Amino acid sequence: MSNETAARELAGSFRRDHGLDLAPIKDMFELLHLTVGVDVLSVKADEAEHGLSMTDTASGRVVIAVATTVHPMRQRSSVAHELGHVLAGDLERDLDGQPGERSPSEIQADAFARHLLLPLDAVRVRLEGRFPIELADVSDLVQEFEVSPTVAAIQMREAGHIHAETCSDWMGMSTRVLAATYGWLSQYQALVKASSQPHAPQALMARAAAAYQGGMLGIGELAFWYGQPATELMEELTPVTPPEPFEDDMGVGVPLFPSSKPPV
Repeated sequence: MSNETAARELAGSFRRDHGLDLAPIKDMFELLHLTVGVDVLSVKADEAEHGLSMTDTASGRVVIAVATTVHPMRQRSSVAHELGHVLAGDLERDLDGQPGERSPSEIQADAFARHLLLPLDAVRVRLEGRFPIELADVSDLVQEFEVSPTVAAIQMREAGHIHAETCSDWMGMSTRVLAATYGWLSQYQALVKASSQPHAPQALMARAAAAYQGGMLGIGELAFWYGQPATELMEELTPVTPPEPFEDDMGVGVPLFPSSKPPV
């Protein structure tokens, strides 16, 4: 079985298992938290860094880290790519190769991300009866499924709607240019703002909020990850009833956040 076929079947199986059908996935962070219990965080990193997956040897929990970026479709693809590694069992075996190398597992994870975010059947349904296919159709897929023009063009070619030459031309399009041209720049700017901010996993933030209410964590660190003023967050976290004493069920002494702490 080719990497492309294996990736398509794995993505299709994941969508079926979790009742996603052909619908767009709007929040990759929430999806992984709810479906497979994987924590996803975004942190500031070098522009060349996209994402990585890690397994805590003590607890067995899987964590995916991706870089903050002004390219939201890239970030979504990075999360989906790392999920592909997790579902394929790549974290459970030693793989040869260097970071960034286009090994078979990396190629398959790329294809998995593409098929997860924009299934071929979704392309066929959206473009049924459309002829000729135009750049506006690319924009519609990019906007609805929040994928890059590259992903949209490849899937349109794989679904048999455009030729390889057209695919090559459209793969080089800018998402921002498409958004500005076809009237959804405000939506794109909102996505850019979200992908530019650090994002902590939901399970970790729930633990941090409990720690704050239990007197074990300052409001400054919590406010940093939520991206809002400490005074405002303090009011929102004021409990109606006295909180139970905070108990760290994930291990005494384990840092709440993997990166260095911001000032409290």
